[in-house]
Amino acid sequence: MKAIAVSLNSFGANYRKPVDNELTQIWIQSLQHLSLEQIARGTKKCLQEVEYFPSVATFIGMAKGRKESDRWAEPNPDQLQIEERTGERVPMPKEFKELFHNFLNKSAVK
Repeated sequence: MKAIAVSLNSFGANYRKPVDNELTQIWIQSLQHLSLEQIARGTKKCLQEVEYFPSVATFIGMAKGRKESDRWAEPNPDQLQIEERTGERVPMPKEFKELFHNFLNKSAVK
């Protein structure tokens, strides 16, 4: 798609990075599901908000309306956290103990 090639050339000029045919083909294959409007939005937002040559994933996020900063949102303090259970021991299986013991006593690796 010509729109993706235009976007890549814009990034190449802005971020001073060469854009070759291989990179162009990767981007075309990865972004062909996007509409022209999304490609235009992604290009504009990346040029305005991203300080480095964007990855395909970053571009898709921008094209779909997400901001780069959304990826690093602070966790919700009310969200349940994984809690460690104390006092409950899980026994190690006997055959694993034997395998682990044999492994520790090996003097050479084959």
